[in-house]
Amino acid sequence: MEITTITELFGALKELGEPEHGHTRFFRGHSRISYELKPSIYRLKSEERDPSYLIKNEEKIIQDAITNCPDSFSPNDALFEKLVRLQHYGYATRLLDLTANALVALYFAVEKADEDGELIVLDIPDTEIKYDDSDVVAVLSAISLRNSGFDIEGYLKSARDESKIAADIYSHEQEEKKKRMLEDTEREFMRDVDKNYFNSEIYKQSIETGERQAFHKAYIETFNKQEEVRRLLHDIRHDKPSFAPIINPNDLNRVVCVRAKLNNPRIIRQQGCFLLFGMNGKKQNCAEIKETWIRSCNDNKLIIKKEFKNEILKELKSFGISRQNLFPELDAQAKDIMDKYR
Repeated sequence: MEITTITELFGALKELGEPEHGHTRFFRGHSRISYELKPSIYRLKSEERDPSYLIKNEEKIIQDAITNCPDSFSPNDALFEKLVRLQHYGYATRLLDLTANALVALYFAVEKADEDGELIVLDIPDTEIKYDDSDVVAVLSAISLRNSGFDIEGYLKSARDESKIAADIYSHEQEEKKKRMLEDTEREFMRDVDKNYFNSEIYKQSIETGERQAFHKAYIETFNKQEEVRRLLHDIRHDKPSFAPIINPNDLNRVVCVRAKLNNPRIIRQQGCFLLFGMNGKKQNCAEIKETWIRSCNDNKLIIKKEFKNEILKELKSFGISRQNLFPELDAQAKDIMDKYR
């Protein structure tokens, strides 16, 4: 679906309807339709000798920025807050900007007129929307401090193998317990009752539940004993001392939406929040946004053709949406203020 005016955007959103109960709607504008829904740290630079140099050096980029500009960071800042600040100043991070305002997203889709743009609508489950003090946010942020070789696939296999053994041991122990009870000659009266119970659906379900619990417990414990995972846990607890010393490996592969503190004029003006990306087995592989989050009108993307971008920019200005309003910092204001008097 092509968007040529703000009115057409309103029509498209009306056709899309309200988000489902338990979901919140966010928007993102891409000035080029070729852009992917990936954070900048994972974007490949085809013109570079090593196109993936950013993700391979993520932890070094962060440490260099903090070392070279210590006054820009508070000792009390959580790692996620540091990532937000780095994002603010143009560093590649594992954050992806979103906005709650469709017109703000439209501005970013039309700000450059050299290529067709796209406006992306995301309806995110409220269970996947976190605040910056969330444990999951601490886990995903800490991935940024691991080296480029951080890989949990082998750890997950080891954890699964140990978990199967634990589940088998539990099942064997329960079988032995059942035999002892049935062989207890002093409980003649109870034998038939016990047999009926051991053949019942309730008993089978209790064994299955016990096996799952034994599997899960061993899975989590084995995973958290791995050396690289312990280092990750060290970084998390350094950032958040109250964090329980257990990492759920499933959290490392997530993408969550994070509502950042409104202590940044740009975030306030842009009604911004962030997608925080984990990894996909290996740190060098980006976690993927669930396809069910991305909405479309009859399976059609919302495309803004490049020939209409300048007119839409003028329309947006009448709605109070312009670079000058969205970027309130002194350095960002310079060009707009001076151009006003040309």
